[in-house]
Amino acid sequence: MKRFLGNIVEWASMGFVVVLAVVVFLQVFNRFVLKAPLAWSEDLAMLLFQWVVFLGAAIGVRRLRHFGIDLVVKKLPARMRRTLDLIVPFIVGIVALTMITEGLHLLTFNRARIYATMNLSYLWAYLPIPTSGCLMILYLILQEIQRWKEQGSNHP
Repeated sequence: MKRFLGNIVEWASMGFVVVLAVVVFLQVFNRFVLKAPLAWSEDLAMLLFQWVVFLGAAIGVRRLRHFGIDLVVKKLPARMRRTLDLIVPFIVGIVALTMITEGLHLLTFNRARIYATMNLSYLWAYLPIPTSGCLMILYLILQEIQRWKEQGSNHP
């Protein structure tokens, strides 16, 4: 499940990056070459960017690429590194839970707002926040299960 879900999130993120690049290219081309800017392109680019950023944050948690400065962490004593290995997921979990609760608040507060240029609800602009938080929590749980399995296999 971890691999399947991770692949879907990564493929979606990559797709958003490709569409974002195309939209920005069209925006610049139409504005500066054709002298006819696209009204919707800036809003769509910002919306796609938001999805890429928040899905990227979840992918970072999945790949264990969060809150660590390797140069500093590698210089720490082994005991302190193990302590950090226990503390960091807890902190990431708190951040993820905050993203979920505050993101849901933003969703309810802004769902009636509409992008004038795209006739689309702002719900789509705030949805990546709790979505990313949920994915982060899921990835943290799956990582903890994996760690428990590895610890169990190390002890006879």
